[in-house]
Amino acid sequence: MTDNEMATQREPNGVALTDQQPKTLELNFQEVNYTLQNVIKGPTQILKQASGTLKSGRLTAILGPSGAGKSTLLNVLAAFKINGVDGQFLINGKPRDIMAYRKMSSYIPQNYVMLNLLTVEETLRVSADLKLPRSTTTEEKQKIINEIMDILQLKCCRQTLVRNISGGEHKRLSIGIELITNPPIMFFDEPTSGLDSVASYQVICHLQSLAKLGRIVVCVVHQPSSRLMRLFDDVLIMAHGEVLYAGEQKDMLTTFSQFGYNCPQYYNPADFVLEVGSESSSTQRCEDLILQNKLRHSIIDKNSCKFHIDESGKFPVEEELGNMHLLRLKERVGFFYQLKILLKRHLRSMSRDMMAVQLRILMHIIVALLLGVVYWQIGNDASKIVSNVSCLFFIILFVFAGNAMPSILLCIQDSAVFIREYYNGWYSLRAYYISKVLADLPLQLICPTLFISIGYLMTGQPPELFRFVMCWGILVMTSFIGHFIGVVAGTSLTMQLAIFIVPSVAIPFLLFSGFFIRLRELSWFLRPICDISFFRYIFEGLLRAIYGYNRGELACSEVFCFYHSSEQFLKDFDMLGDHYSWDITVLMGFVLVLLLAFYIALQVSIKRALR
Repeated sequence: MTDNEMATQREPNGVALTDQQPKTLELNFQEVNYTLQNVIKGPTQILKQASGTLKSGRLTAILGPSGAGKSTLLNVLAAFKINGVDGQFLINGKPRDIMAYRKMSSYIPQNYVMLNLLTVEETLRVSADLKLPRSTTTEEKQKIINEIMDILQLKCCRQTLVRNISGGEHKRLSIGIELITNPPIMFFDEPTSGLDSVASYQVICHLQSLAKLGRIVVCVVHQPSSRLMRLFDDVLIMAHGEVLYAGEQKDMLTTFSQFGYNCPQYYNPADFVLEVGSESSSTQRCEDLILQNKLRHSIIDKNSCKFHIDESGKFPVEEELGNMHLLRLKERVGFFYQLKILLKRHLRSMSRDMMAVQLRILMHIIVALLLGVVYWQIGNDASKIVSNVSCLFFIILFVFAGNAMPSILLCIQDSAVFIREYYNGWYSLRAYYISKVLADLPLQLICPTLFISIGYLMTGQPPELFRFVMCWGILVMTSFIGHFIGVVAGTSLTMQLAIFIVPSVAIPFLLFSGFFIRLRELSWFLRPICDISFFRYIFEGLLRAIYGYNRGELACSEVFCFYHSSEQFLKDFDMLGDHYSWDITVLMGFVLVLLLAFYIALQVSIKRALR
């Protein structure tokens, strides 16, 4: 592909970039401040009157010591931080419109999380399906994907799972995902982090190529080598939240020398400016550098830029957007198409997940066989009725825990991807929520079905189809409840806290299930807890399915069996009466409440991520 062909690559609607945007773009930011609000420590000013200019066709590096405010400035420039920001942002001399600006720019964070169980090509395909208009044909999407893989040298790993690609390939893939819509402005937060010198050089070379095609490309780089420094056209040097220098890389050392900072011969320029920026306090020479940079990037013709200084002498604050949801981009495809793509992606990832699917299914089969061996053919023996009840209670515990704990890990892995894609307008919250629920259904049906099919027959439970179906229904509800408790915890809490909270909350409810103590024996003030314990209805429903509905007399292998009558047994456990339908209805109610809690947890995680 020639440079001319690459320069006229398509926009999402098939129109070349040069037909959509001016041939040159210039982003000018003036006296930008950012104040972080802290409830305990109070407000902290991170950026202090930062000024600079970013130009299309040029690769710009943001350099500075740790804590200088590099990533914060990048987030502000990318419009990922709005609250607490004041200053002026101009694109080609005109105040930027936040939503239009978000559509024409992309931001690639340092840790760009992707789904590990999709291949490189599948990852790009999902991005193309959700980010390009519905009118884009499959052939056009494939052509775009092929072009991106060719530009970023990803063809050799197109069928490799994301978890198996190298660090450099991972960085290039993150670039490729954002290139799907061919944005004219791209921001990268430490794209060389964690890479060796060769991979770092390759990544920066790719960024340089993207810039030469007419884009504004800005990246934060931590201590680049002299070889990497030569690849940058412009540099922006920061120290203590202020900009010391913003301009062409070839003029950087000359400017510093004018203010008394002379770089030794054969010394890495990047190391030199980092040492200057690391001075403990701002000297007069640093202050002169900062002032000179502000004057250099000031707007000369304020009227033509529609930019004025107010009476206080300060720059006007950009329109306040208290609700960060207003910055979310609009989806490019319809709801049902989003649902289709997401459902396909969820199912494909799950089918390849050994921990979530393969081992979980295998675990249910092995434990069911072990259960059958331990409790072999005791279900119809009145002398072993207590052991059979213990068997049933173990089944409840296993199905619940076997679905709750793995679900925590699955949600935590997906959360970061969901937040990024949702915020960038790939799909709606409703589409993600429904696709996630539907994609989890097969596994929640398969596992308890296999478990009860094996365990029911081997433990010798009554050979009546309606009783088997009733037991199956209870265990499916148990699986759903365990799964969604894990999902809610995994979505709203950290992994360590979720793993601690789920058992801690579940175990007390076990005490009020009716297995450890009869409900009538509880103190009066504890009895209301039984009404909200889902384990009570699970245990009650399972016992009624096995021993209720006129089962009659049980066979007794001993001389005397106390519970010869199944009706007497249920009476002693305070579960007399054929009220299975009530138990299953209450359990469905619990599932609906957890479904609502999952939706709320997703909303909360979005708001928490956008703070």
